[in-house]
Amino acid sequence: MRAPEQESVMHFLTLLLTLLSGSTGILSGRVTTPAGAPVADVLVSLPDLHRSTTTDTSGRYSIAGLPAGTFTVTFQRIGYAPAVRSVVATGGDVTADVTMRESVVELTGVQVTASANATSPLNSPQPTSVVAGDELRQSQSQSLGETLSGVAGVRSWSTGVGIGKPVIRGLTSNRVLVLDDGQRLETQQWGDEHSPNIETANAERIEVIRGPASVLYGSDALGGVVNVIEKDLPDAVGVPGFVRGTMSAAYGSGNGLKDGALDLEGGSGSVGFRGSLSGRSSGDVHTPDYVLWNSGDRALGGSGTIGARGTWGSLSGTFSQRDERISMTDEDPLATPTQRMSTSHARADLALPLGAARLEVSTGYERSRRREFEDDTTSTVGLGLLSQTYLADVHYHHAPLGQFSGLLGLSGLRTTFNKFGEETLIPPSRLNTVGIYAFEQSEGRRVNLSFGARYDYRRLDVDADTALGNSARTHTWSSAIANAGLLFHLSEPAALVINVGRGFRAPSSFDLYSNGVHEGTVAFERGNPNLKTEKSINTDVAVRAQTARLAFEVGAFVNLIQDYIYTFPTGTVDSASGFQIYDVTQGNARLTGFESAFQWHPTAYLHLQGTADYVRGQNTSTDQPLPNMPPFRATWTARLEHGQRAYFSIGGETNARQTRLDPAERQFFADAFGGAGYQSRPYALMNVGAGAGFVAGSRTIMVDLSLRNAFDRRYADYLSRIKTNAVDPGMGRSLIARITTEF
Repeated sequence: MRAPEQESVMHFLTLLLTLLSGSTGILSGRVTTPAGAPVADVLVSLPDLHRSTTTDTSGRYSIAGLPAGTFTVTFQRIGYAPAVRSVVATGGDVTADVTMRESVVELTGVQVTASANATSPLNSPQPTSVVAGDELRQSQSQSLGETLSGVAGVRSWSTGVGIGKPVIRGLTSNRVLVLDDGQRLETQQWGDEHSPNIETANAERIEVIRGPASVLYGSDALGGVVNVIEKDLPDAVGVPGFVRGTMSAAYGSGNGLKDGALDLEGGSGSVGFRGSLSGRSSGDVHTPDYVLWNSGDRALGGSGTIGARGTWGSLSGTFSQRDERISMTDEDPLATPTQRMSTSHARADLALPLGAARLEVSTGYERSRRREFEDDTTSTVGLGLLSQTYLADVHYHHAPLGQFSGLLGLSGLRTTFNKFGEETLIPPSRLNTVGIYAFEQSEGRRVNLSFGARYDYRRLDVDADTALGNSARTHTWSSAIANAGLLFHLSEPAALVINVGRGFRAPSSFDLYSNGVHEGTVAFERGNPNLKTEKSINTDVAVRAQTARLAFEVGAFVNLIQDYIYTFPTGTVDSASGFQIYDVTQGNARLTGFESAFQWHPTAYLHLQGTADYVRGQNTSTDQPLPNMPPFRATWTARLEHGQRAYFSIGGETNARQTRLDPAERQFFADAFGGAGYQSRPYALMNVGAGAGFVAGSRTIMVDLSLRNAFDRRYADYLSRIKTNAVDPGMGRSLIARITTEF
């Protein structure tokens, strides 16, 4: 499209959105302490409407353009416990005054992923973690899995620094669903070395559900959900138009990391926009002893959103593009295999108030193109994969029924898959899915309840492929599931949480029809076209407590999975490739474990926090351990704080040895190490951090320094897939410097 045509289209969209907008009621109020003193700079948000503002020096706030309906309002400020209120608007003005108490414990105000409406993570029966604010900025890494690896119960299944898939309670890939602002992200997650192609540099927060969430999200949410959420789209209703932005840059010494991000947003009347750019480049990883050959990464991404809101509701459209080139460390020290990914994502979101109810419609399109090359000097594609996904979700949030609020949902998905290149891994296919579900929740003085149910139907049409030897075939699966959760306030400030839920995962084309050499796993893999749907029932029990200086959660879980899909060695070798042949099969599995996390402020300037987690996976059909289960891990951090911006921290993590290997792992390690087998080793890493905020005119510049693996310890993460290609491939001492500013 030529530039004049693009300008005409953008002008038309802006005009259309402006004409659709209109005046509405105003939400206003005052935020004070228990003594009546005003609290300034409180972030006041309407998560259900994606609206926010801040209080002035007198503690007052106002948000114009409030439609009729029932909404959650959150109030957050550093140094105060977050407050959550529910307001009912009938089309006129609404007043909501709030009292906030001081609290040095850093808590997140709301989550929107594990429930029908926004609610506090402390009040959710579903185990939920939120990474946001300073914590998210300081934990930014080159992959989604590594960014979240500090969360209790979450690890990273990695292939070098550029590929890191979230592992939740021992489950990953197609058993953990990744959402981009509430919309599912496909990007061919079935491959071990296929990382979710999503950028976190401009995210406001990342929410993690630990445990099944298939009632709300369908197949693949068997182990949990990761939701990467952007900031609310701004507007200028009742205020002059504006443009503002955020910019960050970082450098890491461990692999020559260069990282930058720019976020620009603004509003004019009821119309708002946002544009973002991000780029990242890194060289080969430096371990304590050597340079890990061919381990660099390059990524470039951008997105743009425009939207408007009024009495009629809100409408927005978003387009994003992200390209990444990852160098893959190989067992051959001279090899230079690479992987190149390109993901385009377009979406449109519409919200319509219907009295005290509201209707939300979200549609999306994703194009994911993946190319694998045998070396970085060739333009010949070894393995090419192209998938196109069309999505639609409709949510009807009904008017409150007493203490209960909830939704009825309908979702649809269509994915077409094609292959290209010299190699063949799976046949072309078309997947169609439809799901209908309901979810209810209530928050009482002593008891919070949640429950839901879902029915899903999936149809997979597979084309005949002579190279793979399969005939054309149609597969159909259906699943009916339910869940229920309870949170009981034992006494102030402790609560008992019990959650029982079912999850499911339909087999992927890779599970069913793979039949050939997969360089990523160094194996000859044969699928099984007769696989059934995986189904699980998970039980969580936890105790949570929160005071002004202490917050903690301790919980345990049991996840029973029927027809768990896995590979096992046949004991034979493919003569052409020399690789061991692995067959896909099914059995029953049991995963048990615990998670704990705490924050404690013994004084106003000293912050202590820690986590511990463990999962034990067992194949109950063979009485053997499940593969790739993370070993026990404990983390700790001591942090000295001065004011709201300056800090110094020291912390670390301890990882136990993994002694429970399944037969496939033992065979794989024996092949990789020439029959010597593999023995993981325990290790401990130390990290040091410091940061401060500097005021320059009207802007604040934040500087963060992080020294990771401060003692330059040799180690191999058990969940690193390249641990068999190199000795102790973990990155050595690395100093990361990051500068962030708003303008």
